[in-house]
Amino acid sequence: MRLSTRVRYGCRAMVDLALHAGDGPVALEVLARERHLPDRYLAKIIQDLRRSGLVSSVRGAGGGYVLRAPLDSISLLDVYEALEGPFCPVECLDDPDGCEIVEECVTREVWDEVQKSLNAVLKSVTLADLVRRHNEKAGKS
Repeated sequence: MRLSTRVRYGCRAMVDLALHAGDGPVALEVLARERHLPDRYLAKIIQDLRRSGLVSSVRGAGGGYVLRAPLDSISLLDVYEALEGPFCPVECLDDPDGCEIVEECVTREVWDEVQKSLNAVLKSVTLADLVRRHNEKAGKS
């Protein structure tokens, strides 16, 4: 099981926006350059993040993108769900009626644990946490 490129790039862009929080809007080209992301692909990702309400766009000279909420209120789960929808490793967790063996299936229980665990981890990590981690790695306090 792997996270999609959309989610990975989206998280990288959100971290960059978090690092620039308070500095004003960040241009798409700056996000792409600083996070080593393809411009066109990032533009599509940013639009989905904007539609979900995680970022706002600012038009005009000096425009770009800003976060719409405080860093400690945006989790990686929010980013994941904005780009991919709810995490669900197998269809039968969303639609138990679609499976003929749902009652006796022992692997479904494991997939349910995986879903709950991943959601809990992603929900527990905020952009504020990632900014702190970044600053620690960069030797900043």
